[in-house]
Amino acid sequence: MVKLKSGKSLWIGVAVTVLVALLTLFNISSFRADAPLRIDEAASPGAYTAIVIEQGSVNLSAVLSYLALFLLMTFALLFKFNLPKKAEAAAACLFFAAGPFLAFEVVKLIIGVELYATDIYFTNLLFYAVFQAAVFAVTQSARVSVCVSLAVWSFLNFANQIVLLVRGTPLVPTDLYAIGTAMKVTNTSDWHFNADMLSGLAACIFLTALVSQFKIGWPKKWLRPAAAAFAAVVVAVGCVGIYEIDYMSFSTSTFDTESTNNVNGTALSFYINFRKMGFEEPVGYSKQELDDYLAGYTDETLSGSEEDLPNIIVIMNESFSDLGYLGRLKTDNPYMQFYNKLSSDYPDGRLLVSVLGGGTCNTEFEFLTGLSMMYMPDGCYAYMQHIKGPVDSMASYLKNFGYQTVAMHPFYEVCWKRNSVYPFMGFDDFVSGEDMTDEAGKYVSADRWEKGFGDDVEYIRTLISDSYFYKQVIDQFENKTSDRIFIFGVTVQNHSTYEYDGDDFETDVHIQRPEGEYPRAEQYLSLIKDSDEALEELISYFEGVDEKTMIVFFGDHQPNVEAELIDELAPDRELFVNAFLTRYQTPFTIWSNYELDLNGYMGITSANYLGLKTLQAAGIPLSAKYQMIRDAEEIAPAMAAWGYYDPYTIWNDRQDTYKDEVLNMYNFYTYWALNDQ
Repeated sequence: MVKLKSGKSLWIGVAVTVLVALLTLFNISSFRADAPLRIDEAASPGAYTAIVIEQGSVNLSAVLSYLALFLLMTFALLFKFNLPKKAEAAAACLFFAAGPFLAFEVVKLIIGVELYATDIYFTNLLFYAVFQAAVFAVTQSARVSVCVSLAVWSFLNFANQIVLLVRGTPLVPTDLYAIGTAMKVTNTSDWHFNADMLSGLAACIFLTALVSQFKIGWPKKWLRPAAAAFAAVVVAVGCVGIYEIDYMSFSTSTFDTESTNNVNGTALSFYINFRKMGFEEPVGYSKQELDDYLAGYTDETLSGSEEDLPNIIVIMNESFSDLGYLGRLKTDNPYMQFYNKLSSDYPDGRLLVSVLGGGTCNTEFEFLTGLSMMYMPDGCYAYMQHIKGPVDSMASYLKNFGYQTVAMHPFYEVCWKRNSVYPFMGFDDFVSGEDMTDEAGKYVSADRWEKGFGDDVEYIRTLISDSYFYKQVIDQFENKTSDRIFIFGVTVQNHSTYEYDGDDFETDVHIQRPEGEYPRAEQYLSLIKDSDEALEELISYFEGVDEKTMIVFFGDHQPNVEAELIDELAPDRELFVNAFLTRYQTPFTIWSNYELDLNGYMGITSANYLGLKTLQAAGIPLSAKYQMIRDAEEIAPAMAAWGYYDPYTIWNDRQDTYKDEVLNMYNFYTYWALNDQ
């Protein structure tokens, strides 16, 4: 029944076994107990939690799993089954029916996720079933369709994991627009397999070698085309089912794309991102009309010398906001004492943003590009789905005026794909948390909230403090390589969640009114107090700097704290749109160590306009694009994803077309910049 293969089949089996063994030896270090397991423990109710069984420095669990699969693979490659035709046909039918499950299980091995929520599992399975049915419709072979499905899905996920290990983020659809660039900056010597991938490879080869031995055989000639026709129907129905997936109901809000993959599965995640890339042309869109409209502007010229231009430092502070915007909040200690004093002496206002409790990259995108989320597809994250190549930004624009441009963020560079996006925006350099210490460890998803940057940095809770980050900003300023510098800094200290219980952090702001127990909000406000003190340190340093310097400071969004507190502060916010939108407002101020033309309270604006205001305050001449945005601001002084305020602070819902030509041209420009440029 089972016998050793012979001839060519045997030699192929031996060769494949030897090649896999050599690949394993080349990647033997992946079986260390301290080798990074890139799993998000809290990804989903059923997400895999790695249990590392250490025997010295060896991950014994991974070794035993791999050896078992390697032996099965070797057996299937070197031996064959001799079964009666009916038994062989039955086995082929069984493997064909199980094919989508087998392919998905191999993929789960490759990416290292053991369990998914039931609905997620079967949604992913639909992709595997449709693909296998499509191959069967073409080949009319059960074993070929299963083997091709195993090979293709495994290959795609091997590629995904290699990119993940080298770059820190898995593949998303926008990467397909930058394959050439990716290959130029990726060194193939960095490509390697981890223990999960080696196990997945062995499982894939084992199943392929096993399945390929059994064929159905068609007792009636008409059965073959009939089966192919039925498979084609299955493919058609399956494609309709895939198209009908409510992709907007699945979360892609995490800035860590790996965790999203671990929650939703690689196939579904890729599909969700692909659908969210959908960017329909605006009604009446015409590139020629846009060109003609912009031609009506004349680019401004610099009045004076470039030497008079200031250094520009922008600080987008994580979750920095005032919950007092929502209603009467009383605390035992002030939490924004310095900021309130600063804003009383310098231009300030409120910033309308499109995100709440997360989605930092969208506020960042609006500020840097001058584009508005009002014109973007619903539910998208611009960095994840729509930055496909070079895009005009404040960084690329300021380089025309002799600025060195530096982006900074005291966390892992892969988050929100900043390591890919910032070069497209024209930044000369990106200084991440890994660059701020000599002891930075490799990014590991499961440990991303731990103190992962060594002992030579200052933490508040488990994240690099604002105070330490501002020291890095100052260091970049002091060591700039040009006469003037533009620094765009994004902090991380105040990131959710607000349930840290370590002895090294004290909640020293407590809510007195409204009455109640709000531990998360109190921890958050205590963090804001620390941010406020760090901001004072930053301003104090630049007060003593001789060079003209301007600092723009704002929060990216409000925090996710107890709903009960929000209800107490703003009980009627669901009844009035302006009250509701206070939940989407953060403070901003513009400080300088020299006299500005701006002064006083600037009212409510939005991130897409704050970048424009920054250029104007710095005395930077405006291009046609920025002049168009300035004209749009006169009609719609603040925009968010759902609509805009008019000059009388009356809310207007987002529309397909607008009665004001400049708003339509702004829409055209957004589409052109991200799709048609």
